[in-house]
Amino acid sequence: MIDIQSKAATAKAFMANLKSDRSGLALVEFAVSLPFFMGLAITGVEVANYAATTMQVNQIALHITDNAARMGTNSLLTAKRVSEVDINDVFIGARHEGRGLLFDGFYPYTDPGTHQTVARGNARIILSSVEPVANPNTTNKYRIRWQRCSGPGTHYQPLYGKVSTHSNVDGIGPAGRQVTAPDFGAVMFTEIHYHFRPILDVGFSNLVEKDIVATSAMIVRDSRDFTQIYNTENVTKALCNF
Repeated sequence: MIDIQSKAATAKAFMANLKSDRSGLALVEFAVSLPFFMGLAITGVEVANYAATTMQVNQIALHITDNAARMGTNSLLTAKRVSEVDINDVFIGARHEGRGLLFDGFYPYTDPGTHQTVARGNARIILSSVEPVANPNTTNKYRIRWQRCSGPGTHYQPLYGKVSTHSNVDGIGPAGRQVTAPDFGAVMFTEIHYHFRPILDVGFSNLVEKDIVATSAMIVRDSRDFTQIYNTENVTKALCNF
């Protein structure tokens, strides 16, 4: 009987001490708050990464357009001629600039219909020459006279027009921001599609895989020969095939 009473007293004393014990409070608070702070940290990193990637893609689009507006071979007797070599050089520079974003890389894509996983290219660059349908352009209509493409993302389709569909339109580009070309001139229009993937795919961030689309336009500033794209070097054309 005495032994039972002694054990009961000991248990009671232990419970009383446990009730007032605060030695593990900090550890418990840390364990409870850790997932929340980890989620904030990972989300912050992913948002910063997405913002930086979007800025880089937009900068590359701008550089492509600027270089395309300047490209061509100067001549004292004729207007500047654009060749397939010039266009390929612009694309080579852009893909070199996009090495950090793996412009030439691939990502796994699972077809929702067949459930088969295939490799898709990360990026596709579409360069278009927007020109008036006539000179002088009395109707204020425009066309995509030629397009060239680069990058392994051949599954991407242009959002803002093709040569086959945009031969007599009011402008090229996003609604409300369409570009037009001056008489006897042209505008270089660049469209980049890039597949963004988060750094960590652990479920904390709302950012998921998505496509970034960047556009840029710039007027050709020099007198240019618009009759054709020359290819005296007989290089492979960067055709779009859509």
